[in-house]
Amino acid sequence: MYRKLLPAVATAMVTALPFAILVGCSDPGPAEEAGESVDETMEEAQDQFDDAVDAVQDAADEAAEAVSDMVDEPGPAEEAGREVDDAIEEVEEAGEKLMED
Repeated sequence: MYRKLLPAVATAMVTALPFAILVGCSDPGPAEEAGESVDETMEEAQDQFDDAVDAVQDAADEAAEAVSDMVDEPGPAEEAGREVDDAIEEVEEAGEKLMED
């Protein structure tokens, strides 16, 4: 008699199991809510970190551009230094030419 009921009970359990799982998962428990809270906090922290990295990168780019602008355009002292270097080269060349003659 029990052998005849066994396939029917097994079929009923297999059929009911997916529904039991779905119903059991519909209401989040405290652990799931805590996990979701941790996930949200981590996502917010990642967003803030990404924003900070972007801000630092932007500041570094602006600083590099400012330094490049300062280096690319020679100031009066650099121009005077170049003129002195040119004058020294001319004197050295003239001295070598005198020594050859």
